[in-house]
Amino acid sequence: MADYGELFDSTWALILVILFFGGSIFVHELGHFLAARLCGLKILRFSIGFGPRIVSWTGKDGCKYMISLLPLGGYVALPQLADMGSLEGGSEDGENEEALKKLPPASCGAKIAVSAAGALFNLILAALLACVVWLVGIPENASYKTNIVGYVPEKISNIYGTEIESPAFAAGLRPGDKILEIDSAPVSDFPEIVERIAIGSGRDDDGNPMADLKIERGGKFIQIKIRPALVRTNLSTDDAIRMIGITPALAMRVGSIMENSPAQACGLKPGDLVRKIDGHTLYSNLQLSNYLENLPDNKEVVLSVERGGKVLSIPIKPAKVAITKPVCEISFGSSSLKLVCMPPNGADSFDKDDIGAIKVFSVPEIPAFADINPGDTLYEADGREIKTLTQINTLVNAKSDKSRLRLSFMDRDFKIKSALLPIGSSSKIVPSQTRSMLGYMLENATIISHPNIFEQFSDSISRTYNALSSLINPKSDIGIGSLAGPVDIGRVIYQLSLAHLCLVISFAVLLNVNLAILNMLPIPVLDGGHILMAILEKLRGKPLPPKFFAGVQGVFSILFISLMAYVVWCGFMRWNGDSKLEKMDEAREYAYIKNIKF
Repeated sequence: MADYGELFDSTWALILVILFFGGSIFVHELGHFLAARLCGLKILRFSIGFGPRIVSWTGKDGCKYMISLLPLGGYVALPQLADMGSLEGGSEDGENEEALKKLPPASCGAKIAVSAAGALFNLILAALLACVVWLVGIPENASYKTNIVGYVPEKISNIYGTEIESPAFAAGLRPGDKILEIDSAPVSDFPEIVERIAIGSGRDDDGNPMADLKIERGGKFIQIKIRPALVRTNLSTDDAIRMIGITPALAMRVGSIMENSPAQACGLKPGDLVRKIDGHTLYSNLQLSNYLENLPDNKEVVLSVERGGKVLSIPIKPAKVAITKPVCEISFGSSSLKLVCMPPNGADSFDKDDIGAIKVFSVPEIPAFADINPGDTLYEADGREIKTLTQINTLVNAKSDKSRLRLSFMDRDFKIKSALLPIGSSSKIVPSQTRSMLGYMLENATIISHPNIFEQFSDSISRTYNALSSLINPKSDIGIGSLAGPVDIGRVIYQLSLAHLCLVISFAVLLNVNLAILNMLPIPVLDGGHILMAILEKLRGKPLPPKFFAGVQGVFSILFISLMAYVVWCGFMRWNGDSKLEKMDEAREYAYIKNIKF
């Protein structure tokens, strides 16, 4: 049966993408259109989108209104302002080019007013949307509103699971440190910290990424130099950003208690604020888990808990709990194929002899398994049906060194695949991994913030400026391929719409401020370029030579179209890579026990 709730969510999300993304473009072009009408200029066409027209009609004012195929922008065709035929699709049927050439030239003031009106209308729309955000508010994770470090792992991993040393740990950053500045720029919350690291351009003498942090620790101010790792973030592109490997501090407030757990046995209650463990101040649950993992077996700990304004000392003995199912690891050389069993109907059974679907957990990066993906089902080995991990483990180890085992797989679309194991492959059952746990979950702390219009505009302008500065800085690791195009913007709006409408509206504020600033850059083809040309003509006292003007416009039109095509291509590639990563994450989840029972 169709999931109508999911279908409704997707339809609603698509409507919001069209409304806010397409609406921002429409408002921009409407500004040009109204300003041109006010200045008495001839308007040939008003198009939302570029390329072949989908729908068009001619108004009583003689203007042809169009919706075009490529939703990458839009235009208002103004022959008295600039010749943009290369972008606007050339002349339309019924347009008398000779008559258009006889139109009186637009004044410098008219050109500037019309060119600037698009950005002005985007800012007006941004201000109206910012009012909505201010009044209604936007939900935010409370932990993101801090600049205090909650946890510093010794290792961090990329999208492939490859571990490297955590730059933050290597530099001496520790839980409880308060990050005040990054490269001399003040930071006040965690998203700002992540962004400042990502767009940083500092480098050491060897050309490696470098960042200077000013932190507060125990009332003292300390300068720390840290070497961010360049971590790849997409499976289909070369996207990589600087990371240092930290998580924000959390309010360690108990949300729920698991049945028959140590937390229930010792009297921990929902609402308790966990402050310390064995006298060590806690800043995050990850820090707590790390402390528990290093404890001797059956060692009792003491939690310092705040309850009703009083601090209580609660003794508690952690329990070792299985968190993963057994894994069959088939090894050949330095590579391995990992399999897990999915018992039917979500049965709470985690033994190697459990009967169920044998799922691929991870795939070796060798040609023989190029078509096999995490999540595929192993159903046969040399024609024998496989239902347990013990079966496949026994078959692999029983094979002679001179023969190869053929594995048959089926993907989620019921496509049949096969792969031959390399000669000499061996197999073993990796037991369930255990973790010391107390048996409670933290409260999901969400706050509703009401940033005023000035705060929203200031944040949007700052983020746009930082991104542009990083883009043109040769020392940063941000390139043209990192630009967000229509595909990326549409995906962001879609994802935010599934969470909360006001998050979409807040993003639309940033989008419109961004459009206003980018369009006012003094680059030919953009509105700022038209203004620059108008000012140059005013200073010269006569129009620019037609060949020069046409040449500049033509070159930049080609560059602009090429850039748009590249950005759109990158957007689709990122989408593809993110989809692959989602499937990999889903496959990894197969190995984890969802309903942990004490």
